[in-house]
Amino acid sequence: MSRELKLAANELPRGQSSDEEASRHERVLHELRRDLTAKMVEMAKKGETHEAPGVMEVDVSFFLDPELFAREHKKLFRETPLLACLSTDIAEPGSFQIFEDVGVPMVVMRGKDGQVRAFLNVCPHRGARVIREDSGQASRFTCRFHGWTFDTTGEAIGVPNEPQFCGAIEDRKHLVPCPAEERHGLVFVQATPNSTMDLDAHLGEFGEQLEALGLHRATRILGDEVHSAANWKYTLDTYFENYHLPSLHRDTFAKVFAHNLCLLETWGPHQRFTFPQASIHDWMNKPESEWDVDSLPAQHFLFPNSVITLGSVSRSGSLVSIHRIFPEAVDKLTMKVTMYAPHGVKSADHRAEIEASFHAIMAAVRDEDYSVTGEAQWGLSALPPGSRFPVGRQEIGTQNFHRNVTAALDTQPAMAQAAS
Repeated sequence: MSRELKLAANELPRGQSSDEEASRHERVLHELRRDLTAKMVEMAKKGETHEAPGVMEVDVSFFLDPELFAREHKKLFRETPLLACLSTDIAEPGSFQIFEDVGVPMVVMRGKDGQVRAFLNVCPHRGARVIREDSGQASRFTCRFHGWTFDTTGEAIGVPNEPQFCGAIEDRKHLVPCPAEERHGLVFVQATPNSTMDLDAHLGEFGEQLEALGLHRATRILGDEVHSAANWKYTLDTYFENYHLPSLHRDTFAKVFAHNLCLLETWGPHQRFTFPQASIHDWMNKPESEWDVDSLPAQHFLFPNSVITLGSVSRSGSLVSIHRIFPEAVDKLTMKVTMYAPHGVKSADHRAEIEASFHAIMAAVRDEDYSVTGEAQWGLSALPPGSRFPVGRQEIGTQNFHRNVTAALDTQPAMAQAAS
């Protein structure tokens, strides 16, 4: 984070009004986009872009091997902190949201004390599901099987005919906890019951970048999901390179964004991949005051599976879209997308613009990105064993993602770096 951005982030005291808080974060986002734009304008002047030192050769088994997938799912989706929702999604005491996306039945909720907790959504009596709604708000939750009732701390506060258990259930009168914590307006969970989660270690210095997004007051506008017969890593690859824009998105995003200029910044396994508007080359000969910096998108990747993109629908309002990819098998996934107004909805026009943007993005995602990756997965499975394909120097974000997955698993990479 630049010195100017840090100053903007701290120029107003905490505990300020909602309007002051929104104004403060808008200035932070403006400074973030200004910094990123200045870097890319300078790169455009020099005819440069961020590139990898060489070509990465990737074995097709990286996307096909079921044993590798099993290790990925255990390490990255059961033993790593995952983004479950935003703090504002469960803002009130008793509010809850189901989280079952990695094959573990969980519920995330906010207690009367304001603390966020997560539990297995499993009654300790006979294993039935306790909460059957996807989201909501309540002060107590009753299992429909035998009527055991639990409060927002997971403790049983009602057991029908309890004397009939002869005191043998005292150690089971609570839901099984899973790690859950809040940071930067985001709620994280770890899908291993009774485990520990070192969230600060996982986020590292990337937390400063998440804080700058100001998601503590975000308002949810819309959500949807996409199902695809593709490998989760192959699908995420499309988020980390703009090389495909002129071809795959020639009638959509290619009309708006540059495909030959990108900026990659990394914080441990996390990264920010930014590519500017196609008009950036016109800005090279303009003073900074004339740059349309508030329209610059900034894509933050929260390892291993969440893409948080700061966007803009007009000069008067921003948006944040969150794409979370959850693998179900080596060749099957669900992508959940939600779109927010980061500082609340400013007007009816602002909401209408965000909704229009959401539907346009979802159309392109379904008909272009997720369509081609689903087709490609079938093609990959038909190739002879040992086949490799190149990930070019211009696909630097994809290369970085592949290396981080391999490093997290501490396994022999199914890839090799070729000379430039």
